[in-house]
Amino acid sequence: MLVKWLILGGLLAIAVPGCRHADAEDPEAATCKGAPATYRSKGKTLVGDVDADGTGDRVTLRVDGTRPARCRHLLLVQISGGRTAVATVPPLPWPGTDPQLLLLAEIDGRPGLEPVLTLAPAAVYRPGAVFMLSRGTLLRMRLESVPVPELFPFYDEFPAGVDCARQPGTIVATQSRIADEGDGRWDVTRSFYRAAGARFGLVREERFQVEVGPKAGKRWPEVRGEPFRHCRARVG
Repeated sequence: MLVKWLILGGLLAIAVPGCRHADAEDPEAATCKGAPATYRSKGKTLVGDVDADGTGDRVTLRVDGTRPARCRHLLLVQISGGRTAVATVPPLPWPGTDPQLLLLAEIDGRPGLEPVLTLAPAAVYRPGAVFMLSRGTLLRMRLESVPVPELFPFYDEFPAGVDCARQPGTIVATQSRIADEGDGRWDVTRSFYRAAGARFGLVREERFQVEVGPKAGKRWPEVRGEPFRHCRARVG
């Protein structure tokens, strides 16, 4: 599992230059701007209050297949009053990835909903991305103290997932690997985070060893294959 994360982290650093600048607009966006009319809506449209003004905002994922991969997908939020916010959604650096808009939810504990995208919905390992709206700009949120901060664990062949915790603005992300002692047990790490701007700061961790089998998937709600299922104001 650690090897997979290290490889993926290196590939993302190459594929998405500047992607670790958590509190600035995606630097790739400057090279991806162009005629919005060339992008077409892909998948579902969700309506929810992203900017916390009490009215619904229209959220879509747009695609232009003629563009370079890093510019091909755009997350677009049409805010009331005719304003829009846009962020690029670079694909994961392996074949078969296909970003999809998944849901909106109040994840960071502040008014307004965060758009959530799944980045590899047909793969065994299914990470996702979370965006927040700040002063009219969409920022990609990140986890602290993990090899690839831009990716949230949605599902894996081992117990993995993410959900809102009890206190608003806190989340729990679970990841696992085969235990060093043998393939009959998993090493499981549950990490609890608190939102701080566009990042989630690590608060504490819990570590377990459990037997390989279906019981692990029933033990913790976040590993049941539905990310952010207990977050407030969920749309999607």
